[in-house]
Amino acid sequence: MEKRVITIILIILCAGAGLANDTDVNSLIVVKQIGDKYVSEADYWVVRSQALTELIPFLTSTRREAKGHYKALTDYIKYIGKGQEYLDSDIKGPSSPAEYVRLIGKAEEFEKNNVKLPEKYMTWDQLVELAMEFEVNEGYVPTDVNGPEEIEMFKQICERKEKYGAKVQTDLRKLAQDCMDMKAYLDSINEFEACVKYTRYQKEEKEKARKEGMKRRREDRAAVERSKRETAKERNEAIKEARREEAVEDRLALERRKRLGYTYYRGSYRYGYRRYHY
Repeated sequence: MEKRVITIILIILCAGAGLANDTDVNSLIVVKQIGDKYVSEADYWVVRSQALTELIPFLTSTRREAKGHYKALTDYIKYIGKGQEYLDSDIKGPSSPAEYVRLIGKAEEFEKNNVKLPEKYMTWDQLVELAMEFEVNEGYVPTDVNGPEEIEMFKQICERKEKYGAKVQTDLRKLAQDCMDMKAYLDSINEFEACVKYTRYQKEEKEKARKEGMKRRREDRAAVERSKRETAKERNEAIKEARREEAVEDRLALERRKRLGYTYYRGSYRYGYRRYHY
Protein backbone atom coordinates (compact mmCIF):
# COMPACT_ATOMS: atom_id res chain seq x y z
CA MET A 1 0.00 0.00 0.00
CA GLU A 2 2.83 2.39 0.87
CA LYS A 3 4.51 1.69 -2.46
CA ARG A 4 1.23 2.36 -4.26
CA VAL A 5 0.86 5.76 -2.58
CA ILE A 6 4.47 6.66 -3.41
CA THR A 7 3.93 5.65 -7.02
CA ILE A 8 0.75 7.71 -7.30
CA ILE A 9 2.61 10.74 -5.90
CA LEU A 10 5.34 10.07 -8.42
CA ILE A 11 3.03 9.98 -11.42
CA ILE A 12 1.39 13.19 -10.20
CA LEU A 13 4.75 14.94 -10.06
CA CYS A 14 5.62 13.58 -13.47
CA ALA A 15 2.34 14.50 -15.17
CA GLY A 16 2.74 16.44 -18.40
CA ALA A 17 0.78 19.55 -19.33
CA GLY A 18 -2.45 19.04 -21.28
CA LEU A 19 -3.77 16.06 -23.23
CA ALA A 20 -1.39 14.04 -25.37
CA ASN A 21 -3.82 13.93 -28.28
CA ASP A 22 -7.42 14.50 -29.20
CA THR A 23 -9.25 11.22 -28.78
CA ASP A 24 -12.42 10.56 -30.71
CA VAL A 25 -14.54 8.75 -28.13
CA ASN A 26 -16.87 7.46 -30.83
CA SER A 27 -14.03 5.54 -32.48
CA LEU A 28 -13.23 3.47 -29.40
CA ILE A 29 -13.67 -0.26 -29.83
CA VAL A 30 -15.95 -2.28 -27.57
CA VAL A 31 -13.09 -4.08 -25.80
CA LYS A 32 -10.45 -1.84 -24.21
CA GLN A 33 -7.10 -2.72 -22.63
CA ILE A 34 -6.04 -1.40 -19.24
CA GLY A 35 -2.52 -2.54 -18.46
CA ASP A 36 -2.47 -6.26 -19.13
CA LYS A 37 -6.24 -6.67 -18.70
CA TYR A 38 -9.12 -6.30 -21.14
CA VAL A 39 -12.47 -4.79 -20.20
CA SER A 40 -15.62 -3.73 -22.02
CA GLU A 41 -16.05 -0.18 -23.25
CA ALA A 42 -18.57 0.51 -20.48
CA ASP A 43 -16.17 -0.74 -17.80
CA TYR A 44 -13.34 1.25 -19.37
CA TRP A 45 -15.15 4.54 -18.81
CA VAL A 46 -16.36 3.56 -15.35
CA VAL A 47 -12.79 2.64 -14.35
CA ARG A 48 -11.50 5.88 -15.85
CA SER A 49 -14.06 7.86 -13.85
CA GLN A 50 -13.12 6.09 -10.60
CA ALA A 51 -9.41 6.51 -11.29
CA LEU A 52 -9.92 10.25 -11.78
CA THR A 53 -11.92 10.41 -8.56
CA GLU A 54 -8.91 9.06 -6.67
CA LEU A 55 -6.29 10.89 -8.71
CA ILE A 56 -7.63 14.44 -8.53
CA PRO A 57 -7.47 14.71 -4.70
CA PHE A 58 -3.81 13.64 -4.89
CA LEU A 59 -3.25 16.32 -7.51
CA THR A 60 -4.85 19.04 -5.39
CA SER A 61 -2.98 18.04 -2.23
CA THR A 62 0.32 17.93 -4.14
CA ARG A 63 -0.41 21.36 -5.61
CA ARG A 64 -1.04 22.64 -2.07
CA GLU A 65 2.34 21.27 -0.98
CA ALA A 66 3.98 22.86 -4.02
CA LYS A 67 2.47 26.21 -3.06
CA GLY A 68 4.09 25.83 0.35
CA HIS A 69 7.53 25.19 -1.20
CA TYR A 70 7.02 28.11 -3.60
CA LYS A 71 6.13 30.45 -0.72
CA ALA A 72 9.12 29.33 1.34
CA LEU A 73 11.53 30.10 -1.51
CA THR A 74 9.96 33.46 -2.37
CA ASP A 75 9.89 34.49 1.30
CA TYR A 76 13.60 33.83 1.65
CA ILE A 77 14.47 35.71 -1.54
CA LYS A 78 12.50 38.68 -0.22
CA TYR A 79 14.12 38.27 3.20
CA ILE A 80 17.62 38.68 1.77
CA GLY A 81 16.52 41.60 -0.40
CA LYS A 82 17.09 39.89 -3.74
CA GLY A 83 13.54 39.98 -5.09
CA GLN A 84 14.13 42.42 -7.93
CA GLU A 85 17.48 40.87 -8.79
CA TYR A 86 15.80 37.47 -9.12
CA LEU A 87 13.06 38.89 -11.35
CA ASP A 88 15.70 40.52 -13.56
CA SER A 89 17.76 37.35 -13.83
CA ASP A 90 17.31 34.81 -16.63
CA ILE A 91 18.50 31.79 -14.63
CA LYS A 92 16.37 28.71 -15.23
CA GLY A 93 16.35 25.46 -13.33
CA PRO A 94 16.13 21.98 -14.89
CA SER A 95 12.71 20.82 -16.07
CA SER A 96 12.97 17.42 -14.43
CA PRO A 97 10.53 15.63 -12.12
CA ALA A 98 13.41 13.79 -10.48
CA GLU A 99 15.13 17.06 -9.56
CA TYR A 100 11.90 18.46 -8.14
CA VAL A 101 11.41 15.33 -6.02
CA ARG A 102 14.93 15.80 -4.67
CA LEU A 103 14.23 19.48 -4.01
CA ILE A 104 11.18 18.76 -1.84
CA GLY A 105 13.05 16.03 0.05
CA LYS A 106 11.11 12.94 -1.07
CA ALA A 107 13.83 11.16 -3.02
CA GLU A 108 14.71 8.86 -0.11
CA GLU A 109 11.10 7.66 0.10
CA PHE A 110 11.19 6.60 -3.54
CA GLU A 111 14.55 4.89 -3.14
CA LYS A 112 13.33 3.05 -0.04
CA ASN A 113 10.39 1.67 -2.02
CA ASN A 114 12.52 0.84 -5.09
CA VAL A 115 10.67 3.37 -7.26
CA LYS A 116 12.86 4.84 -9.99
CA LEU A 117 12.74 8.59 -10.50
CA PRO A 118 11.98 9.40 -14.15
CA GLU A 119 13.80 12.17 -15.93
CA LYS A 120 10.94 13.02 -18.30
CA TYR A 121 7.39 14.13 -17.66
CA MET A 122 4.47 11.86 -18.46
CA THR A 123 1.57 13.00 -20.61
CA TRP A 124 -1.89 13.41 -19.12
CA ASP A 125 -3.17 10.28 -20.84
CA GLN A 126 -0.24 8.23 -19.51
CA LEU A 127 -0.96 9.53 -16.02
CA VAL A 128 -4.64 8.58 -16.16
CA GLU A 129 -3.95 5.19 -17.76
CA LEU A 130 -1.51 4.33 -14.97
CA ALA A 131 -4.07 5.36 -12.36
CA MET A 132 -6.61 3.13 -14.14
CA GLU A 133 -4.21 0.18 -13.87
CA PHE A 134 -4.22 0.61 -10.09
CA GLU A 135 -8.02 0.52 -10.07
CA VAL A 136 -8.17 -2.69 -12.12
CA ASN A 137 -5.34 -4.45 -10.26
CA GLU A 138 -6.96 -3.77 -6.90
CA GLY A 139 -9.90 -5.99 -7.80
CA TYR A 140 -12.31 -3.90 -9.83
CA VAL A 141 -15.82 -5.40 -10.00
CA PRO A 142 -17.49 -4.96 -13.44
CA THR A 143 -20.37 -2.49 -13.44
CA ASP A 144 -23.81 -3.14 -14.87
CA VAL A 145 -24.12 -0.33 -17.43
CA ASN A 146 -27.27 -0.42 -19.53
CA GLY A 147 -27.04 0.95 -23.05
CA PRO A 148 -25.01 3.59 -24.87
CA GLU A 149 -26.77 6.40 -22.98
CA GLU A 150 -25.12 5.42 -19.69
CA ILE A 151 -21.78 4.96 -21.43
CA GLU A 152 -22.08 8.47 -22.83
CA MET A 153 -22.93 9.73 -19.34
CA PHE A 154 -19.69 8.28 -17.93
CA LYS A 155 -17.76 9.80 -20.83
CA GLN A 156 -19.16 13.22 -19.98
CA ILE A 157 -18.31 12.71 -16.30
CA CYS A 158 -14.72 11.88 -17.28
CA GLU A 159 -14.55 14.93 -19.51
CA ARG A 160 -15.56 17.25 -16.65
CA LYS A 161 -13.13 15.63 -14.22
CA GLU A 162 -10.25 15.71 -16.68
CA LYS A 163 -10.85 19.36 -17.46
CA TYR A 164 -10.42 20.25 -13.80
CA GLY A 165 -7.59 17.76 -13.28
CA ALA A 166 -5.66 19.14 -16.25
CA LYS A 167 -5.95 22.65 -14.80
CA VAL A 168 -4.67 21.54 -11.40
CA GLN A 169 -1.86 19.61 -13.06
CA THR A 170 -0.86 22.64 -15.15
CA ASP A 171 -0.73 24.79 -12.00
CA LEU A 172 1.39 22.12 -10.33
CA ARG A 173 3.83 21.97 -13.23
CA LYS A 174 4.24 25.76 -13.20
CA LEU A 175 4.80 25.84 -9.43
CA ALA A 176 7.36 23.04 -9.68
CA GLN A 177 9.27 24.83 -12.44
CA ASP A 178 9.20 28.14 -10.53
CA CYS A 179 10.65 26.34 -7.51
CA MET A 180 13.42 24.87 -9.65
CA ASP A 181 14.18 28.31 -11.12
CA MET A 182 14.45 29.87 -7.66
CA LYS A 183 16.69 27.04 -6.45
CA ALA A 184 18.98 27.58 -9.45
CA TYR A 185 19.12 31.32 -8.67
CA LEU A 186 19.89 30.71 -4.99
CA ASP A 187 22.59 28.22 -5.97
CA SER A 188 24.14 30.85 -8.22
CA ILE A 189 24.55 33.25 -5.27
CA ASN A 190 25.46 30.50 -2.76
CA GLU A 191 22.32 31.07 -0.69
CA PHE A 192 20.39 27.82 -1.10
CA GLU A 193 21.79 26.11 2.02
CA ALA A 194 21.03 29.23 4.03
CA CYS A 195 17.52 29.18 2.56
CA VAL A 196 17.04 25.58 3.75
CA LYS A 197 18.15 26.51 7.28
CA TYR A 198 15.96 29.62 7.28
CA THR A 199 12.95 27.66 6.08
CA ARG A 200 13.54 24.95 8.66
CA TYR A 201 13.84 27.60 11.40
CA GLN A 202 10.63 29.32 10.28
CA LYS A 203 8.83 25.97 10.21
CA GLU A 204 10.04 25.12 13.72
CA GLU A 205 9.00 28.54 15.01
CA LYS A 206 5.59 28.18 13.39
CA GLU A 207 5.14 24.73 14.91
CA LYS A 208 6.27 26.07 18.28
CA ALA A 209 3.78 28.94 18.06
CA ARG A 210 1.06 26.50 17.05
CA LYS A 211 1.74 24.27 20.06
CA GLU A 212 1.88 27.26 22.40
CA GLY A 213 -1.40 28.50 20.95
CA MET A 214 -2.99 25.09 21.49
CA LYS A 215 -1.66 25.04 25.06
CA ARG A 216 -3.10 28.51 25.74
CA ARG A 217 -6.45 27.50 24.30
CA ARG A 218 -6.50 24.36 26.48
CA GLU A 219 -5.64 26.46 29.54
CA ASP A 220 -8.31 29.02 28.63
CA ARG A 221 -10.91 26.28 28.20
CA ALA A 222 -9.88 24.75 31.55
CA ALA A 223 -10.13 28.16 33.23
CA VAL A 224 -13.58 28.71 31.75
CA GLU A 225 -14.70 25.28 32.94
CA ARG A 226 -13.37 25.99 36.44
CA SER A 227 -15.13 29.34 36.47
CA LYS A 228 -18.38 27.68 35.39
CA ARG A 229 -18.07 25.04 38.11
CA GLU A 230 -17.29 27.65 40.79
CA THR A 231 -20.16 29.86 39.62
CA ALA A 232 -22.55 26.90 39.66
CA LYS A 233 -21.32 25.91 43.11
CA GLU A 234 -21.80 29.45 44.43
CA ARG A 235 -25.26 29.61 42.85
CA ASN A 236 -26.26 26.30 44.44
CA GLU A 237 -24.93 27.42 47.82
CA ALA A 238 -26.86 30.69 47.50
CA ILE A 239 -30.05 28.79 46.66
CA LYS A 240 -29.55 26.48 49.66
CA GLU A 241 -28.87 29.42 51.97
CA ALA A 242 -31.96 31.24 50.69
CA ARG A 243 -34.08 28.14 51.28
CA ARG A 244 -32.67 27.76 54.81
CA GLU A 245 -33.44 31.40 55.60
CA GLU A 246 -36.94 31.02 54.14
CA ALA A 247 -37.53 27.90 56.26
CA VAL A 248 -36.39 29.74 59.41
CA GLU A 249 -38.63 32.71 58.62
CA ASP A 250 -41.60 30.41 57.99
CA ARG A 251 -41.01 28.62 61.30
CA LEU A 252 -40.73 31.89 63.22
CA ALA A 253 -43.84 33.25 61.53
CA LEU A 254 -45.78 30.10 62.43
CA GLU A 255 -44.69 30.32 66.06
CA ARG A 256 -45.63 34.01 66.15
CA ARG A 257 -49.10 33.27 64.75
CA LYS A 258 -49.64 30.53 67.31
CA ARG A 259 -48.67 32.87 70.13
CA LEU A 260 -51.13 35.48 68.89
CA GLY A 261 -53.95 32.97 68.56
CA TYR A 262 -54.11 32.56 64.77
CA THR A 263 -55.60 29.30 63.46
CA TYR A 264 -55.07 27.77 60.04
CA TYR A 265 -58.47 27.42 58.35
CA ARG A 266 -59.27 26.76 54.70
CA GLY A 267 -55.88 27.77 53.30
CA SER A 268 -55.09 30.76 55.56
CA TYR A 269 -54.47 31.76 59.14
CA ARG A 270 -57.43 33.47 60.83
CA TYR A 271 -57.40 35.23 64.12
CA GLY A 272 -59.69 33.95 66.86
CA TYR A 273 -61.30 31.13 64.86
CA ARG A 274 -61.02 28.61 67.68
CA ARG A 275 -62.15 31.22 70.19
CA TYR A 276 -65.45 32.04 68.44
CA HIS A 277 -66.14 29.04 66.20
CA TYR A 278 -66.56 25.57 67.62
